[in-house]
Amino acid sequence: MRRVGRAVALLLALAAAAAAAPAAPPQKAAALGPGHRAWLEDEVRFIITAEERKLFLALGTDGEREAFIRAFWERRDPLPVTAANEFRDEHYRRLAEAKGRFGLRSDRGRTYVLLGPPDTVDNETSGKIVFPCEVWNYGNLSLPGLPHALRLLFFKQWGVGDFRLYSPLFDGLEYLVPQRHYDFGHDSDAEIRNLIRSYMGLDFLMATQSITAGTDKLESERILAVLRDPSAFEALRPADRPRVTTTVSLEKLPFDAGGFASDDGRGNVRFDASVHVAPADLTFERSGEKLYGRADVFVTVRDEGRNVVAQFNDQLGLELTEAEMESRRGYGLAYAFSQLLIPGDYTVNILLRDFVSGRVGERNLAVAAPGSGRATPPLLGSRIAPLPPEAAARADAERLPFVFGRNKVTPRPSGVFGPDETIVLHFEIGRRPADPGGYRIGYALRDQRGETVRSDGESLTAGPGERTVAVEKAFSARGLADGVYELSVRAEDALTAAPVLETSVGLTVSSVPRPPGMFSFERPFGPAPHVLYTGLGRQALFRRDLAAARRYFGMALSAAPGHVPAKVLLAKCHVLEGDDGPALDLLRPLAESGATDGEVYTVLGSIHYGRKDLELAARHLEKAAELSVESVEVLNFLGGVYLELGRKDKARETLSRSLSIKSDQPRVRSLLEGLGR
Repeated sequence: MRRVGRAVALLLALAAAAAAAPAAPPQKAAALGPGHRAWLEDEVRFIITAEERKLFLALGTDGEREAFIRAFWERRDPLPVTAANEFRDEHYRRLAEAKGRFGLRSDRGRTYVLLGPPDTVDNETSGKIVFPCEVWNYGNLSLPGLPHALRLLFFKQWGVGDFRLYSPLFDGLEYLVPQRHYDFGHDSDAEIRNLIRSYMGLDFLMATQSITAGTDKLESERILAVLRDPSAFEALRPADRPRVTTTVSLEKLPFDAGGFASDDGRGNVRFDASVHVAPADLTFERSGEKLYGRADVFVTVRDEGRNVVAQFNDQLGLELTEAEMESRRGYGLAYAFSQLLIPGDYTVNILLRDFVSGRVGERNLAVAAPGSGRATPPLLGSRIAPLPPEAAARADAERLPFVFGRNKVTPRPSGVFGPDETIVLHFEIGRRPADPGGYRIGYALRDQRGETVRSDGESLTAGPGERTVAVEKAFSARGLADGVYELSVRAEDALTAAPVLETSVGLTVSSVPRPPGMFSFERPFGPAPHVLYTGLGRQALFRRDLAAARRYFGMALSAAPGHVPAKVLLAKCHVLEGDDGPALDLLRPLAESGATDGEVYTVLGSIHYGRKDLELAARHLEKAAELSVESVEVLNFLGGVYLELGRKDKARETLSRSLSIKSDQPRVRSLLEGLGR
């Protein structure tokens, strides 16, 4: 242990020395000697942390660098009492093998160095059904932040280039299959899943859905983020160390995020969100004469019951020439989206990945639905401006984010403003029937000592029948000292002076230079009517508001009579109301026509189970299990039906499959033990 202690002490001492040294510009790797450059860029490129790399480049002499390298390996030595350094020896063995087989600049090379050889490899190199790909299976890992078993899919995107590590979350199935094998339709993913299952098998299909059994795509990406993090591999862990299988916290890619919930005027909640990435956290790579960058965004909206009510992803691509990059040097990235929800409280999870560096960050935003007599939390922005006429015409149809009336607010989710900027405040007052027709509103900006440094007031009049009153106010930050402030708002009845609302928001004034501009993207919320109404109906169904759900699904089917998801969900409403006849009328034609939505057969199975027709229930659930490859709920339902039919072998097979997908199922395990071998 003394060796490790000395190593850590040396690293700290070197760090302190580097921090205290006079301001010499940090070296680039190219300025190092050939041996030290090779050590940094080739030998430890996968396991050295960003902090260690920065420190190594700041060292001034070869002697300091050699001392650093010794401390680097000693810090990672799992058994300091032995003469050998097991981590270093194993690392160089893997490095040599990876270099010869895959190259050190590849995803497979990196994975081989970090995890060692896979237990098994499933190859598909013909390109006949899927583009060349490999599945690496690991079954006995013991590394921090990783499950004990992994299935890693490497693929050649569009059949060219080197093998890339597949993300079930951000890489689409269409990347794997030549387009000649299928037609893009309304449910192309289902078509591709069936194709892969038929020709490649269930195991290969499961590898496209999750990185390890029992996890969803979101958790798979969290695990992949650990694989991209050098700090996760500072030491080989003994095999008997506890395995870490808990949710990974992602803070590797910092970004600011904020949201604003308002009444859409039709009884629904409109939620606008913004994401800002600092210039230093954007990574570009060169290909030919251009520079490319990409950010992947994945958004999940959950209600109070943790039900997923909305989910989508975006790819934000940047393609710049040298001249364009020079003119936009120091630009950050801004992304905004809008989502329509029924009234209620929600959590919005935002996962953001910088594609080039592989770094991933995560934020959660709370959504509190506005209501009568309530004020929205204030939205901070840096600018408010009228929409151009062409954008104003789109605003209503597409629900552009952060557009209120005919004005657009540029949000500032960080809440940080420069001393020469404008601070824009937007909020809304939800009116009650008894509310007056006018308000007096007072504003006060207070510093950390509670002293008022800005104040203002205004009067507003509400028209008859208005559900909400939108309020917008702008302040200049000019003359404000750097520091933290609180902007308070108070509204009162213009006649009685009775308080109507009191709210506040924190902000920061900083003279640190801000990005001169942003690469801006936005995702309007303008789905086709049948998609919109189906989504709102699903939210109502989760809340067991069956009347509202049926109304929305009816509206969806009026707009698109053949929309399968709306039919399935409407059938669920009928089943929950105890009237399965209309549900059968909706679903039977879909099953007869070979629907690829597993939910069709799951609901049919539940209907026939309720009618005591176990044989027909089993047939429908078998089809559902075929289409929903990792649904433990379907498998457990089917296994239970097999038990009631006396088919113990089929029940054992089905429940074992469920347990292989999700091991933490005590009841299923108990049932299997009762069935014996």
